[in-house]
Amino acid sequence: MLEKVISIDNIGVIKSGVQRPITLEKVTLIYADNARGKSTLAALLNASASANVLELTKRKTIGTQNDQKVLLRFKAPTGDFNAQFNGNAWAGQKPNLHVFNQEFVERNVYASSGVTPDQRASLLELALGDAAVTAQTEFSKQSELQRTKASEVREAEGALTGYRSDLTVDRFIALQESPNADAEIQALDKQIADAMNIAATMAKPDFKKLTAPAFDLAQFKSIAESEFEQVQNGADELVKKHLDTHLGAATERWVATGLHHKPEPDCPFCGQKTEGLALIQAYKTYFNQAYKDHLASIESLHGLVTQGVSAASISSWAGIQAFNEGAASSWNGVIDFTLPTIDIAAAENVIQKAQQSLVRTAEHKKAFPLEAIKNSLVAEIEANLISVITMVTTFNAKIDAINEKICAHKKTLATTDLQTLTATQTTLKLQKVRHGPEVKAMVDAVTTARNEYKNAEKAKNDAKTNLDNLMATLLTTFQTAINYWLGCFGAPFYIEKLTTSYAGGDPRGHYVINVRGAKVNVGPGAAGELSFLAALSEGDKRTLAFAFFLAKLFADPNRAHASVVLDDVFTSLDHHRRHNTAKAVVKMVEECAQVIVLGHDAHFLRELRKRVRQKNIAETLELCLHRDIDNYSLLTNFELDEFCASDYYKNYVLTEKFLAGGVPQEKLLDVAKALRPLVEGHMHKSFPKRFKDGQTVGQMLDIVRNATSPNPLVALQPLHAALCDFNDFAAAYHHDTSGGHPRADINDAELRQYALAALNFIQSRKL
Repeated sequence: MLEKVISIDNIGVIKSGVQRPITLEKVTLIYADNARGKSTLAALLNASASANVLELTKRKTIGTQNDQKVLLRFKAPTGDFNAQFNGNAWAGQKPNLHVFNQEFVERNVYASSGVTPDQRASLLELALGDAAVTAQTEFSKQSELQRTKASEVREAEGALTGYRSDLTVDRFIALQESPNADAEIQALDKQIADAMNIAATMAKPDFKKLTAPAFDLAQFKSIAESEFEQVQNGADELVKKHLDTHLGAATERWVATGLHHKPEPDCPFCGQKTEGLALIQAYKTYFNQAYKDHLASIESLHGLVTQGVSAASISSWAGIQAFNEGAASSWNGVIDFTLPTIDIAAAENVIQKAQQSLVRTAEHKKAFPLEAIKNSLVAEIEANLISVITMVTTFNAKIDAINEKICAHKKTLATTDLQTLTATQTTLKLQKVRHGPEVKAMVDAVTTARNEYKNAEKAKNDAKTNLDNLMATLLTTFQTAINYWLGCFGAPFYIEKLTTSYAGGDPRGHYVINVRGAKVNVGPGAAGELSFLAALSEGDKRTLAFAFFLAKLFADPNRAHASVVLDDVFTSLDHHRRHNTAKAVVKMVEECAQVIVLGHDAHFLRELRKRVRQKNIAETLELCLHRDIDNYSLLTNFELDEFCASDYYKNYVLTEKFLAGGVPQEKLLDVAKALRPLVEGHMHKSFPKRFKDGQTVGQMLDIVRNATSPNPLVALQPLHAALCDFNDFAAAYHHDTSGGHPRADINDAELRQYALAALNFIQSRKL
């Protein structure tokens, strides 16, 4: 237990907080207003239990240049010891302390943002306690070792990256050693070279053939050989006779053109009358629509020449000849052949002359549209064109003969799987690398790392199984204890399914809160579920945290030697929970070495003291953190009864003390001021509801004087005159009825008379 507080310097608001060493009792009650250092003192004691340096250094008093200093004296079964902090480090043993404060709540239960993974991990440590520390430490140790070994495996396997090509690590390691690898690789090199030569021969191209031009003169011949025959009423004979007389075909075209215009009654050329002339009528008959169509077909002959006789396909011959000449170098010496050639210029000349002859034929037909061109003329042109096709046919036949020789030669070549040879060669080279001295050492390192990883994994799994078995029992017990305390506090909820989760690697606590039938999943839950923060009030959350603390505390087998520190444990608690909190504190006093309670509610502290004294189970000490002259905090002795007493009680005690001679002269004015509120308070207590709050004694005496039966105030009427005399004296020390200042002079004998009268009135209703 904490025996003495010797010094606390420069810790938060406690700058020089202990004027002289303070010896604590088994039950120490420390009162303090808000911001006077309760949380600082609780955090200091918690830091001493874990030798936490940061917790104190971050609380160094603002503005001070002096070092922090803490010196605490503890009693323990193994011997007394000091816990000392010099601003940089703790010295001495770690005391056995259980501290319930806001830091405990935020570390193990919840924070403003909810329940975090770190809090669930701390909760699990809290639930398991010392009984599972060894198992959990072993699990954490083996987990870390497994991670280390996994890293070593990755590093060892990574060293093989530049040696194993595209093989996986396992396939590379599994490669067998080949004693004759060098000879086998050399033999494969030759086979691959031969196979590559064969492959090159097989890839050599065949020779290309020419594309023969296509000539189409059928429509041209049909038009050229056509005649126009139509005799109607002698028109043909008459018109032809006339045209023959007048320049023939030229006149025929001139007349045909003239008929497009509507003839006038008089000839525009000679002025002769045209109406009724037989020749004009013959013209109209002769030059009808059929004639027009005949002339149009003759006009198309030029276009048919261009379409039917083209040298376009010959444009590719030069490229084919060049390709064949290039391919010939690949086959020279391989097969016996003579590469054919074709006279491109001669072929183009034949086509050009044919085009010219056809154009002349078309012009002749146009000049003599009524005459048929002789069939032999066009046939001769066709014969010349066929000679070009014959040239192509002859050329292609020779190319086919050469390509047949190429095909026959390729069939004689042995087919070899070059890909298989190359793969075999690659494997042999990798086998050679795999069993080289340097790589063998690397493979041995991989094997060793993998074996060590497997051993670490097994050890981790064994530790996990052991921890899981232990946790299953401890968590069930812890859950039962938590729900017991929640039931004691009348909480409208309880916890269930307190289990562990290994999500994230290390184990964490996970539980469900049942709030009036609704489930609150405290842990990783689905979006939209009822949240911890929304489901519980601030009082409920604080109650849950305190239930966790109590379950942990009373499960500690060493609690008989532990000091318990409670910082404002009753904050946000209703009357029922305050009552049961006090019962829990009494249980701590009975089972633990010491209980230190810090609070800003002096009445609650006094209630704790009352319960402890009623059971006569421990000595108590009352302390206070109060403001010093520089607005820092001092830890000093404190009178709970005096602080909690009512004004009536304080005035009565002061008056009684004066009559016993225990008040010095300089305090007599305080006694005089106490008499009137003392009697006034007694009248309120003796006759409830008969006087209104705020009424003076004088007003109250007027009510007494005017009271009638059955009003109980009638009993005071015999004392009315004496009470008025008492009021005249006592009221003078509060106000001057004549408008002056309150009376300040004190006569001990006079004061004693009225003080005695006041107590007589209270004790026996006599003056």
